[in-house]
Amino acid sequence: MPTAADFVSPSDIEHETGFGKDQLRKWRQRFCFPLLKSKANGKAAYSRQTVDQLLLIKRLLEAGFRPRQVVGMTTTVLEKLELGLVLSVPLVCRDELTAPFIELLKRTDMAGFRLLLDGRRARGTLADFVRDTVAPLLTHIGEAWRRKEIEIHHEHLCTACIERYLQAEIEKLKPKHGLPSVLFALPPGEHHLIGLLMTEAVMAERGARTISMGADIPLHNLTLAAISCKAEVVALSFSFAYPARKVVPTLKHLRRLLPSPMQIWAGGGAAWRGSESLPRACASSRTSTKRLTLCMKPWGKKVS
Repeated sequence: MPTAADFVSPSDIEHETGFGKDQLRKWRQRFCFPLLKSKANGKAAYSRQTVDQLLLIKRLLEAGFRPRQVVGMTTTVLEKLELGLVLSVPLVCRDELTAPFIELLKRTDMAGFRLLLDGRRARGTLADFVRDTVAPLLTHIGEAWRRKEIEIHHEHLCTACIERYLQAEIEKLKPKHGLPSVLFALPPGEHHLIGLLMTEAVMAERGARTISMGADIPLHNLTLAAISCKAEVVALSFSFAYPARKVVPTLKHLRRLLPSPMQIWAGGGAAWRGSESLPRACASSRTSTKRLTLCMKPWGKKVS
């Protein structure tokens, strides 16, 4: 007979899988998955089998599959897709520090992991650290996970450690007079913070005054904060996991809410996928063409 350990409550599902309740509800409406089951006490919950399916789906989505290709598929189908993915991922040559990072994660030696971060951070600027250590490390961690060298909890440990590290480094920096004030936030439904923190770290080192609001921020609250903080720029990140179709509507809505002189910068995997539509998304009758071009360039592109 099933026990409580065989189920995960709706309130805990995001911690287990990374998928929010709203996302899963939309999938149920569209794909009839994931279904909720009744426990012995009559409360609705997700079965462990469903949780395992969601973890497979997460792996495949991060590898580039679309929800319609994987959501609602049986475990057998998902495992076949995953096997094909594992066989297709090349073993990337890791630099002299990436491999030790992964080995420390396997042993859950987070103190040693932090010491390696300290050593690499001491080699140069914070921008160098983000570009030469954090970005490739995250790439290699993702590849190691897809090849089943590490488990999902290892990736979560890595991400949490780097997020705390970057936040501490940002706190040490002082803004320079004359540079813009930038409010960083993740829009409603977005929880992948590390890309935004990487960008904030680089901009903070260059002297911008940065204010971080965190993840899953309602646009109305974001607007009030931006006005209260006298931000000149609102920077949003839309990760690969964010529905690309929602990027432009979200930006249009935010553009209507913000004062017209306030710029919007958008980036991340979902923003790149819809980058051809972005300039129109932040248009307003009082926004200049130059500002329009500037504010919608995704992270990493040269802004002229």
